[in-house]
Amino acid sequence: MKAILVDSNEAKRTERVRALEARDWEVHAFGDPLEAGRWVESVEGAAADLLVTEAVFDDGITGFELRDVVVDAWPEVRVIFTTRFDLAGFEQSVAGWPVLVDQPPFAPGQLLEQIKAVMAAPPPAEALGAMRVVAEGMTLGRYQLLEHVRSDAMADTYRAVQTDVDRTVGLVLLKPRHHDNAEMVERFLAREKVKAAISHPRVAPLYEAADVAGHYFYTREVPRGRSLDELAAAGESLSERALVELLFGVAEVMSWAAEHEFHHRELTSRDIFLDEDFQASLVNVFRPHSDGVEVPQPDDVRALLTLLRGRAKAGKANGLVRQLASETLTWPELLEEMSDMRSSMRRHSVRQRMEQGQGEQAAGGLLPWWGWLVLVAIIAVVAGLGALTGSGGKSPGAAGREEMVRIPAGTFLYQKGERRSLPDFWISRTEVTIGQYQRFLDEGRGGNGGAWDHSEQPTSKTSHEPDGWAEMLAAARAGARVNGEVVTLETPVTKVDWWDAYAYARWRGHRLPTEEEWEKAARGTRGLPFPWGKKPDRHAANLGLDYDPNGTEGGVLDGYNLWAPTDRESADASEYGIVDLAGNVQEWTASESGGLAWSAHPEYPDKRVPVARGGHFALPSDVDLLTTRFFAAGPEESNIARGFRTAADAPPEEE
Repeated sequence: MKAILVDSNEAKRTERVRALEARDWEVHAFGDPLEAGRWVESVEGAAADLLVTEAVFDDGITGFELRDVVVDAWPEVRVIFTTRFDLAGFEQSVAGWPVLVDQPPFAPGQLLEQIKAVMAAPPPAEALGAMRVVAEGMTLGRYQLLEHVRSDAMADTYRAVQTDVDRTVGLVLLKPRHHDNAEMVERFLAREKVKAAISHPRVAPLYEAADVAGHYFYTREVPRGRSLDELAAAGESLSERALVELLFGVAEVMSWAAEHEFHHRELTSRDIFLDEDFQASLVNVFRPHSDGVEVPQPDDVRALLTLLRGRAKAGKANGLVRQLASETLTWPELLEEMSDMRSSMRRHSVRQRMEQGQGEQAAGGLLPWWGWLVLVAIIAVVAGLGALTGSGGKSPGAAGREEMVRIPAGTFLYQKGERRSLPDFWISRTEVTIGQYQRFLDEGRGGNGGAWDHSEQPTSKTSHEPDGWAEMLAAARAGARVNGEVVTLETPVTKVDWWDAYAYARWRGHRLPTEEEWEKAARGTRGLPFPWGKKPDRHAANLGLDYDPNGTEGGVLDGYNLWAPTDRESADASEYGIVDLAGNVQEWTASESGGLAWSAHPEYPDKRVPVARGGHFALPSDVDLLTTRFFAAGPEESNIARGFRTAADAPPEEE
């Protein structure tokens, strides 16, 4: 609850503020009613439930004028007058509100009891008679007022109906007490002109400005959909898609307004609307520059994100609000970020609809003759593409097979811009999974395991089974959780050392990729900084920007705190369709280049060690993910964030 307290006695005012704050009141305290009045006229939205003011001040100014200003701004406010004087003759001005006679000592208990009583009771009849000159149901020209929506110091906003065309509109009415104030009328008319100049498809347009029987008002369109307030009242939170569309829409409007030098008041939850297609629109919040102080854009953006806290669903949506709030963004910068996210989400949605449509067609019976022709043509094209890439359209983990993708021969940019060249090679589209690795272990138990070992593998290493393998495999088969994350047979295998990865690759008839091959598969020929392009996207890869070692709040950006399944839809994909190169799990490589030995460790030049590439779910960075070389302590090193993929010099054989 919010209160305005006006008292010229500083000691008494301070004591009463403390007493109210101790009972969870938010108090705005003033020693001067004129100062309080100016503050009321500067505030947007609902700012007070209670006014406690002296009735008569020493200089002859009364609290009755302040009461009128406050009640005009917030008609539901309750009022208590305090006084050190006899108020005989002021009964009409008091208008039935309670009066607390202030005599020392000034104990706060009596005021608290009075507040309790006034907040529990309806406004006095005398006050109701004076509160509104304009009332719901009244007709102004062609408009009938239906419902009071909001107030500020200058105007009241109503939901109204235009009776001649039966159209619901928003009607903004200059407060009747300002009719004789030439300055306020001029300000209201200036506000009308600015709003009439706004022409943007996401901003509710002005319909008409009028003066009927001395009442100044204008009408505007009611935005499509429901306001944030209405969504909250219905108990609905914003999904990630709804949040992205909302932020995109608001940023689009505000970027346009900044470019055209339009000033605006602070956005409230009543001003932002979302329709059923998640399209955002705004109430016309634009005003003359003389109406307020210009707020720096980053503060403006942060205020919007603060408004959205608690309205976003837990998980990705809430994480997006937190992440954006930690940045310093202008409206155009927010628009660019949301545009990228929006495009990524729409591509994902199109792919899902295509897959769903194919499934529904298959379940829906016979196609017409022309449909079969189209389907045959599509299959032919897909088969042709499959032959080019070596993928053949197989799912990544089907029957334990790896989907291999051809990387064409040619030059590419390596590391810091060095141009190198590679022949054709094939690399697995996804990281090796638990299901694929189990097949390798099963065959090795038949007595052939040693046949795939590296010649320098220590004799003390007698098994390629990772630590805790039995428990991990059982959880994957059951779709159960490990450390709070669901694992399946499509989860990448981890806790494998370099010897394990080498042996698996040999068993497959493949090898580990070189660093050159890995980097070309990730960055393409142009040396892109990210698999998906030039711009960072904190939601694209499964990285540790949202990692929680306790496993309770992680994954708000990318949906996963630990490992993500390789068969999910992922934006972490290179131009060749290779996925999870920037994140998910880090990957072993064979050496820097074909035929070379391991690289020298930068801290121990006499020691040669294998190198891992790529980010992983616990790496708290998205910088230089594709060029950083992670030197292992040795080939026996393993951890829960390290896996691998395989490569080959020739197309995969059919199994």
